[in-house]
Amino acid sequence: MEYVKPPLVKLMAKYQRYEPVVKDSTAIMSAKTCKRLYFLERVLGFVPKESQPYFSFGTCYHKFREVLEKSHMEGKDEATCLKEALDASGKLWKQIGSDPPVGTRWEFLTGKRLFASCMEAFKWWQNEKKQGRIIVVAVEQIWQVFLKDGVTLIGGRADQITRFNGKLWGRDWKTSSKMGKFYERTLEPNDQFTRYTLGEGKLKGEQIQGQLVEVMYNTAKEGPKIVPLITSRTPEQLNDWEDNQIFYEKILALCRNEDMYPMEEKHCPFCRFHSVCKMPTEGAMMAQLDTNYVQKPWDFYKVNGESED
Repeated sequence: MEYVKPPLVKLMAKYQRYEPVVKDSTAIMSAKTCKRLYFLERVLGFVPKESQPYFSFGTCYHKFREVLEKSHMEGKDEATCLKEALDASGKLWKQIGSDPPVGTRWEFLTGKRLFASCMEAFKWWQNEKKQGRIIVVAVEQIWQVFLKDGVTLIGGRADQITRFNGKLWGRDWKTSSKMGKFYERTLEPNDQFTRYTLGEGKLKGEQIQGQLVEVMYNTAKEGPKIVPLITSRTPEQLNDWEDNQIFYEKILALCRNEDMYPMEEKHCPFCRFHSVCKMPTEGAMMAQLDTNYVQKPWDFYKVNGESED
């Protein structure tokens, strides 16, 4: 991962800077939420020392889907594909996950529920292979492309690129405890899905129709079950998004040149850095960061998917 060399360093100057040159949707969405959040997460690279259980659950589920498809593409039989995928997911769960404490909001996201979710996904996968309408072209495809200004680089890591009824579509795996009309409203506008549709099209030299979204749905009382969704993009939408992205890079350049990342307080009640930003001095903010957070720069080249909760 290549990092931007800052022209000015004055805000929390004791910390190393890790702003990525090639920004994916996760990085940009931090900025679109709050510029100070972008500074703390993407420029300084801080994350809480203790992560939420759904991150581990989502990452391990992604690992299962990744290995399942890759094993199949290597010509292995279904039983072998399943075993290798479960082994990979289980090994990762032991490394990064554990059952949440009973009585907490995410107590149902256990290793047992992860196994059940993987088996439900396997049945879904088997049925898809029998139907033969979706052909997987690539799995965990890392990509980066220039936008039309010839300067702005964007990137991502596509869960899959598929050919669905003869046309190219991206596919993204999600894990969530929220569904219904609220979730469907997140499909468009959606920076990630538009970015991937544009980027994958530039990469393949062929129009990508949009994204197939597979949500592994779990709650304390429901699931696991897969909810399939689809979201398409027109050439006009892609062109407009590209113009907006180039403009947004100018906004970030202004923040960087001034080393000024304003707080955008509407998000404060929901932010994992609230304990930092409420401190009255810069020194107190840095003390909070040193105590409760660790610098772990974001790198989409190495990271599997996270849950959307």
